[in-house]
Amino acid sequence: MRFKRAMAVVLGVAAMVTLAGVTPGVAQGNDRTFKGVERERGVSSATNGGQSLLEINSAGELVYWQRSGVSYSRQVRGWGWQNTQAITSLDAQHFIEIKGDGRLAKWSWNGGQYTQSIIGWGWDNARLITGISSGQFIEINKQGELAYWTLDGSNGLTKAVRGWGWQATRSITGLDPYLFIEIKGDALNSLSWWVDEASGLREYPETNSDNRWIRLIAGADADHFVVIAVDGTLVEFAWNAGTERWVGTERGWGWQGTRLIG
Repeated sequence: MRFKRAMAVVLGVAAMVTLAGVTPGVAQGNDRTFKGVERERGVSSATNGGQSLLEINSAGELVYWQRSGVSYSRQVRGWGWQNTQAITSLDAQHFIEIKGDGRLAKWSWNGGQYTQSIIGWGWDNARLITGISSGQFIEINKQGELAYWTLDGSNGLTKAVRGWGWQATRSITGLDPYLFIEIKGDALNSLSWWVDEASGLREYPETNSDNRWIRLIAGADADHFVVIAVDGTLVEFAWNAGTERWVGTERGWGWQGTRLIG
């Protein structure tokens, strides 16, 4: 089993206050523990290898952020993305977009530009998506159905419904094929970890979880995810195998204009 039990959480109002008091800068370097979990590490089927993230900002730019030293370097790779409904990375060279007209597109980077393949229609019913590997992503639709979608070599899609009653979920963030994060749509943005076990999806909820400081969140791989706080701070969380805890490090600031990350 990759995930045995939830352990103590050191996140909530205290972390929210700490973030709010950050002095602006590119990278602050002061670490904070986000969550500890006891889990056996298996094969890491990464999305982007923990080295990059995609952003669509309020100006409609598609921006690729590549790890550079203690922060990320910025490369604009597209314009006119104002109508995009959702994006999520599959790996460092591929991502999925749901367009405002309900088309589902897979984008592939060839080293100089992205090329597009339309792989579905009628996806205006989708509410949330998150990549969990190079060939798989999770969707929650407006009826509250949670489904795993698998791409084949010709960009065909196979659907497996795994749950119902997810209408209130605010966001989901895949880390690998066996683990994703849910932020609930309650007053505190409560957080749960969901693990794909032999018996089905199993929830490990945070206790007394207050995550109102989180505005956007995106997975990177089994050992990394990033958060944009309500004050515009970019925080990267990394799994520390030695202490068996998630540790957050501030990687940037001024992200208030970000509309989507994935």
